[in-house]
Amino acid sequence: MKTNTQQWSQTDQKIAQEALGKAYARETEALVAEINQKASQITQINDIWALNDYLNSKRYHIDGKYYSNDTISMFVLAQLVKEKWLSLDELSGLTPSTRAKVAALAKMS
Repeated sequence: MKTNTQQWSQTDQKIAQEALGKAYARETEALVAEINQKASQITQINDIWALNDYLNSKRYHIDGKYYSNDTISMFVLAQLVKEKWLSLDELSGLTPSTRAKVAALAKMS
């Protein structure tokens, strides 16, 4: 039984999915650049193990954030705005109430 789920219009779903795709592309591109930089500094076997640990952590974090089970979370959108992977302007097509909720959640600590 699902509880506390947001009812999304088809338009909101489309906008949110596109926004998630943009954020995912940005975050993963940034990670690739970061890993290229870190890999260029590897000088010891321990550096490799540390990079492996870091990658495992990032994979867990990113997979958890972007995994979609056919529901879109306002909390995820708000987190992406807060982390600056998305801007509120990119969510301008959402219904005003949904966009306002995302904006409010993004301001919370």
